[in-house]
Amino acid sequence: MKALAQSNAYNDVMSTIGDLAMVNIAWAVCCLPIVTASTSTAALYEVARDIHEGNDAHVLRKFLTAFRRRLGTSIAVTLVVEAFWALAMFDLWYITHRLSDVTFASLAYGICAAVIAVIAAGLSFVFPVMARSGLTVGAQIRQSFAVALAHPLIAFAIMVLNAIPFAVLLFAPGGPVLAGALWGIVLTGCTAWLVIALMRRAAIIR
Repeated sequence: MKALAQSNAYNDVMSTIGDLAMVNIAWAVCCLPIVTASTSTAALYEVARDIHEGNDAHVLRKFLTAFRRRLGTSIAVTLVVEAFWALAMFDLWYITHRLSDVTFASLAYGICAAVIAVIAAGLSFVFPVMARSGLTVGAQIRQSFAVALAHPLIAFAIMVLNAIPFAVLLFAPGGPVLAGALWGIVLTGCTAWLVIALMRRAAIIR
């Protein structure tokens, strides 16, 4: 019985990974028109949430249903988030390449990076709940910041999980190929599953 239980547990894990991999690939394809990246990410989180709740049948159909739900709102959130990251990257580039005073540049870079990290943590809860939410764009973002203030450690953990592929992309040998292969095939789905697990454990979602 123990061996059978272990076999069943193993099969459950591999089935979950397989489901996440299928949805992960759908997520990558649907992110290609950049303006739908948030829509695709919200749909990925929705399927990960369904898997946690035991609703793991027809995951691709669930993904497409979630993708179509509130498409306009999701695209608006995409534009807001992408504008934030574009401004953040420009600020860091400007400080690095245009400020001649090394001491001032280092201080400004540290302050700017800290502000970016706080805002990124505040945005951590937008996508995991977007597909089931009926809030407007502004209300969705405000709710995410409120939850981040109430659960700063969870917000920080989610931010770190989301930052890992970018760190691999920038610093690991063969980073673009490695990040594209691993996160494009399965690890983005696994990250979404972990984020939902953290949120459920903290009773942020049920």
